[in-house]
Amino acid sequence: ANLGSLTELLDPKTGKLRVAEKSCYYMRLAGGLTEQDATILEGVLDMDSVVIMAGSPEAVEANMQVSAFRRRQPDLLVLPTLTHTDVARLIAVEVEKRGYEGVGEGDVGTPQLVTVLEHIVRQRFDEKLIREKNGHLARDVLDLAISRKNDRTWADSLDSKERFRLTPTDFGLDVLTAEQRERRLQEVEAEVGALVGWGAADDVGTP
Repeated sequence: ANLGSLTELLDPKTGKLRVAEKSCYYMRLAGGLTEQDATILEGVLDMDSVVIMAGSPEAVEANMQVSAFRRRQPDLLVLPTLTHTDVARLIAVEVEKRGYEGVGEGDVGTPQLVTVLEHIVRQRFDEKLIREKNGHLARDVLDLAISRKNDRTWADSLDSKERFRLTPTDFGLDVLTAEQRERRLQEVEAEVGALVGWGAADDVGTP
């Protein structure tokens, strides 16, 4: 079972621990654990049950001084940080699972989908954020994209193809049309040409 906090294992009326024998729970470390959490952990272990906690190395290290961990050394498993490609592949799997046809020009089941998603991930997220979020980033990003897609297509007919296809814009990536790209290029060239020491190709003494 997934836990938002260890206190979810307590009965809200009696405050007593509600844990079945040989159970497995999962919780993501989002902050510091308290001594109440330590007492709950002790009770979970007494029931031959376990709590798998995931978090960044910094979050794990910050909680190692909790009394429960001092009495019973936890097993630490260090997982490699996902790459941009790994995150893109995770999103691609979820896109297909949720019944969408693809993202932008990439169709589900094709390498192009991963290529499109990898471009999105590289543009939106740096390695630090990927290291902090890891696999959770893929789910969070897709949930937000679907929410934006719903806002974009709420007035479309129920059988509209737009409802079954996500766009890079849904992922927060601004996509320029060919005309916009050309205009942007011309603006940049004009700015560069105005710089001291730069000019046209036939201007003497300029690059």
